[in-house]
Amino acid sequence: MSDNSGLHRDSQFVTTSKSLLRASTSKSNMAKGTLIELLLAAASRPHARCLRRGQRSISQIRNYALAHPKKDKPSTPSEGADPLLGPRKPGQVPLAVGIDRNPENKSAISRIPIPQGVKGERFVPSPLARPLGLQTPPQPGQNSPIDQRTWEQKKADFTDYERAVERRQIYLRTFLRPYYQEWSRLDKEFKGKSFVANERLFRKDKALYFPNMWGQTLSKNGQGPDGGYDTTPALRGKISIVGIQSADWAVEQVDTFLSDKANPELQRLLKEHPGTFQRADINIQDNVAKAFLVKLFSGRLRATIPEARWDRYFFIKLPRDVRLGLSDDIRDAMGFLNTQVGYVYLLDADCKIRWAGSGHAWKGELDSLNAGIKRLLEEANEERKIDDVPANRLRNILAEDIQVPNPPMAAAV
Repeated sequence: MSDNSGLHRDSQFVTTSKSLLRASTSKSNMAKGTLIELLLAAASRPHARCLRRGQRSISQIRNYALAHPKKDKPSTPSEGADPLLGPRKPGQVPLAVGIDRNPENKSAISRIPIPQGVKGERFVPSPLARPLGLQTPPQPGQNSPIDQRTWEQKKADFTDYERAVERRQIYLRTFLRPYYQEWSRLDKEFKGKSFVANERLFRKDKALYFPNMWGQTLSKNGQGPDGGYDTTPALRGKISIVGIQSADWAVEQVDTFLSDKANPELQRLLKEHPGTFQRADINIQDNVAKAFLVKLFSGRLRATIPEARWDRYFFIKLPRDVRLGLSDDIRDAMGFLNTQVGYVYLLDADCKIRWAGSGHAWKGELDSLNAGIKRLLEEANEERKIDDVPANRLRNILAEDIQVPNPPMAAAV
């Protein structure tokens, strides 16, 4: 096989693929899933000089495209199925999510409606209909950007062809995702609000867990042994209000929920219950340049944030590797759908998400937030009283039933 023949087949493959894409776009002869499969096939096709695998012929791609025409009346997908790929396993994100994170105008896991970001779209955020979060409790060390695999595990992953194809597909979908997709979804009317907060707390037995994250903090006392800390030890055991923000736009949105001016009742509760109720902040950094600038101006952040909160102000970097860090699946499950928007989460002592808000605070959301905090404080007091009952009862039993014998009288002389 000569290099000229290989280059000729490459150019012929590209020309044919472009013609198929142009024909499918103009005449709508292929379904959207066929276009995605064609792009994936183009990405997985080996180079013309590769001698280990055979090349995918153009006739096979043309026959596949013609054998899957667009149906006139597509069937309605089920709740747990994707219209392009059919049923999926729980927690599995469909292939179309990377290109369009809402092929059904809903997020793939949390099922929250998402705007398409097209001109003239009228999108109204809807209230949360189901709890947000993960099914399993968070553990320190999870979602860490540090690769802790052994050499044997790295070798096994490197030589596993199926995992390599999976990573290749994810990289392709990430590459094809528009850079300004999230900014295009920040409409002027609702300013990027993803959903309306739930009026009442999610039941404790139905609520899901807030994921563990790993990153550096504002603390001047140094970082952890790996250069950062986990969020779970800082949140577990206390009622926590967590604000997630990225840019100044998101900081302003979080302040509409948590600032002294917007919510003085929240500040009063924080001062009255310092050992039970706390605030934590998570600063999302989606690229290396932003992470460098935030670290460079960390002194300015310390000047605006009280020192008592430095240990609970985390800098979280979004991963570039699909195996590490805060993945798209986790962000989708917790309702963190747009990194340019601010989010607020109310967690109980078990790190369960009992209340969530996004964007600018609407009328009634602050009341529901404060009412939820008071309810969690009451539950914490009730649990504390229950834990103290056995000790008090034992103390009463010891005081009433156990009689200390009188000392013996001295003998009369």
